[in-house]
Amino acid sequence: MTRLGRVALKRVQQLSVEGDPALVRWHKQQINALMRRFGLGVYALLWISFFKGVLLTLLVSWLLG
Repeated sequence: MTRLGRVALKRVQQLSVEGDPALVRWHKQQINALMRRFGLGVYALLWISFFKGVLLTLLVSWLLG
């Protein structure tokens, strides 16, 4: 049981950038900053990416159709 006054902080998983090419390293650093800023985990980031892809696909098919 948690003691009164003690707050457990959420640890945000980071993507490793060691040994990556410059462009990949920059992209992972941007993703890590986004994850820290909004407190997102990898799983939440995957769901956001999925729904972004669905919305873009629907938008493109509506514009072309």
